[in-house]
Amino acid sequence: MSTRSRVLIGVGVAAVVVAGVAGYLALNQKHRNSPLPDDGYVTMAVKPGAALPSEAECARRVHRSPWEPRPDNAEANRTTPEQPVELADNSSFDEKWQQKYKTRITGNFTGTTDEIIQWAACKWGFPDNVVRAQAVEESHWHMSAESDDEPRSNDHCAPGDDRDPCPTSFGMLQIKWYFNPSTDPEGNSYPMSKTMTAFSLDYALAAQRGCYDGLSFEGAKTRGDLWGCLGMWFSGEWDTDGGNEYASRVKHRLDAKDWLYWGKKVPTSTTAG
Repeated sequence: MSTRSRVLIGVGVAAVVVAGVAGYLALNQKHRNSPLPDDGYVTMAVKPGAALPSEAECARRVHRSPWEPRPDNAEANRTTPEQPVELADNSSFDEKWQQKYKTRITGNFTGTTDEIIQWAACKWGFPDNVVRAQAVEESHWHMSAESDDEPRSNDHCAPGDDRDPCPTSFGMLQIKWYFNPSTDPEGNSYPMSKTMTAFSLDYALAAQRGCYDGLSFEGAKTRGDLWGCLGMWFSGEWDTDGGNEYASRVKHRLDAKDWLYWGKKVPTSTTAG
């Protein structure tokens, strides 16, 4: 075989390989479907102690879109509590939180899953992408998610749940029902934390804002530490190995922005409500 023939064959093989790799990448490339901007709509948290926008103002700020990557949330997305919401005090927070923030929890908003995320993030003064990332880590945005199974002998099964073991955490941000506020069904976040998206996010972010403003049982040391407060949401205590590792996982989700590639493609133009 001549040198020229070998060269031509080599070039042909290389072209086939390149074409094959390009085809593989094309087939496996992520397709961006979400209309959301890469960095979300709000990138900075409201400073600790500063005035928070009203829920009505946040409803006006929501960027409306038909994009819904989690159609299984439809019923929870359109279900809201009777007003006013009556919640028992949560002993994890001080009197200021009970008076200022607990009374602010209404769950009074409907929309797509992401529209509710936007509303709740705005209401409690957090970057919307951080809430999206935390919801990916906790539930991949599914309100039906359940976790933290415990044996019935622990006496922590939710009211009416006969399973053994039974799940104890529910909703998009996995609210552990017997800590929020206690095992007493009267004035509890459960079952609204399981069946109502807006309430579930409203309650969870109110708790995280309490930490961020230094109003929890851990005191002022948590003030202004967004990632530390996410870790405390997970572990129930300040600055634990488990909580810090959880915060690192949420940061990874924030970098990956998986939600940009979920669902069906919709136009990128959206309007604030």
